[in-house]
Amino acid sequence: MRNDCEIVKDLLPLYAEGMTSPSSNELIEEHLRTCKECQEALDALRSDVMAAEELPEKELPLKEFSKTFRKKKRGLAVMIAALAASIVIALYALLSTPRYLGYAQAVDSVQETEGGILVHFKDDVRHIRSVTYMDPDGYETADLECWTSALDQLWKAPSAEDTLIRADKIWFRGNKDSMASDVQLYGPEEGGSKTLRRLALNFWFLAAGGLTILGACGGFLLRKTKAGVILQKLTLIPLSWCLASMIVERGINAATWSPVRDVSLIGLLCFFLSIFFLCFDLRRREMKAVKDL
Repeated sequence: MRNDCEIVKDLLPLYAEGMTSPSSNELIEEHLRTCKECQEALDALRSDVMAAEELPEKELPLKEFSKTFRKKKRGLAVMIAALAASIVIALYALLSTPRYLGYAQAVDSVQETEGGILVHFKDDVRHIRSVTYMDPDGYETADLECWTSALDQLWKAPSAEDTLIRADKIWFRGNKDSMASDVQLYGPEEGGSKTLRRLALNFWFLAAGGLTILGACGGFLLRKTKAGVILQKLTLIPLSWCLASMIVERGINAATWSPVRDVSLIGLLCFFLSIFFLCFDLRRREMKAVKDL
């Protein structure tokens, strides 16, 4: 009988807050019908519970601990998932970086047809892109690009199929910094043209870097205020953009031949890096608060 009382008393705090299972409830209630001492202990616990419920915005002790524990576990899981996603995206960005091929590396032969050309590619070509537009002289112009990547080599991606291109002018773009990388394949030879790297991502990188510096300075000066804490957290977003840009572009120079691909990867990587840094900062502040107690 005494052992039963000790077991029931151990369960009473959970029972009083409604955290025991139905089978445990039956055993406890059966014991309480015959044990005055345990019933008195339960009445005392329920008095404490009722007093706690009357306090504004106050959780019951065990429920509060359980809720806090689950919240921390979810936060840790989100942080780990965000870090894993960031690593996967970074690896994909690095391995799938386009390696643009020159004319001699990419084109096997060119066959003229009515109003265009049929281009036969070499086996090293894995991807092609043809963009058509009107040039300043009023000619319909097509730009042809060819590339491969380390990921294509690892996965043994199939070679690009021969393609038919119709336009007034057709240019092969080697996407190199020299004029010699661009070759006109078809059309009237009236002057030349040269494609340049897109510089828009450089602007975004510099803007994000400036916001990071301003946010860090403001957060430091206001570190003891709520506004300073919020500013420090917001600063993690442009910082994540800078890191994502340096990973995708392999350095601080964000000038690119493929802006759509790069901005998509940078944005996605920035999103997961921001989540990771925010979760990490939250856990750091929680640990510091516990340490200061």
